[in-house]
Amino acid sequence: MEVLFQMFQKKIKTSKLLALLALMGTQTFANDLFQGQSGEIISIPAAAQEKSDVLTFKTSAGTKQLVSLPFVKQDLVITRHHVKVKVNWVNFGESRITIADESKVTLSKEDQARANKEAIEIKSALSNSSTEITPSFDFVAPVPGIVTSPFGKQRFVNGMPRSAHLALDLRGSIGTPIVAPLKGKVVLIGDYFYTGLTLILDHGHGLFSSYAHMSGIKVKLGDLVEQSNEIGLVGATGRVTGPHLHWTVYFDGNKVNPESLIQDGYLSSIL
Repeated sequence: MEVLFQMFQKKIKTSKLLALLALMGTQTFANDLFQGQSGEIISIPAAAQEKSDVLTFKTSAGTKQLVSLPFVKQDLVITRHHVKVKVNWVNFGESRITIADESKVTLSKEDQARANKEAIEIKSALSNSSTEITPSFDFVAPVPGIVTSPFGKQRFVNGMPRSAHLALDLRGSIGTPIVAPLKGKVVLIGDYFYTGLTLILDHGHGLFSSYAHMSGIKVKLGDLVEQSNEIGLVGATGRVTGPHLHWTVYFDGNKVNPESLIQDGYLSSIL
């Protein structure tokens, strides 16, 4: 009888242990610490209950989803979705530019009010992304020009520190064709104080791209454009020191480094 009682106690302890291990298994992702560089995209195990707008990928290591990491000025541990991530600081260097038109640097009340209103308009365009388009993340460069100002550089305008440059500047003369780097829908067209003629494409599932300082726009609001379709022309509108394309990419709520996206085999390299 005593032997049977001991076996019964052992069975209960084993059951409790298995239950505890099962519970721990559901919490593993929350306790694991992933890491990546400032302004980049990483992959994490997909949540057990995925939202309908979350884009997932089947891999040999299981189902994964992509997560954007914010630009940081020092190493920082944050929570992104259901995991903790260490975002590693990167020294992107600095960029110093001189703008002769001081009114473009120290804004009047009217210009500041305009810029604030335009910022809200742009934010609104980025607030709702289509789930009818599935991005491949197989980007092509929107113009063939070389990079003149990389992502992440600390900006100094007329000697004064400004926000970091969270975009990619690509060389191009006025009139150089700009193509869609990925299939997308035109969700914003405008002529803005800072960025001049500007266009935003929604590539689906929280992935957007923006094109600024253009001299001409070749598409209409609501158009669905295929990869490599011409969408506009390089220009020098807005606050600029010369003609170029200012290319910004947004994903998962953050501005990310466009230069990484145009590398061969990008998606497979992060999954």
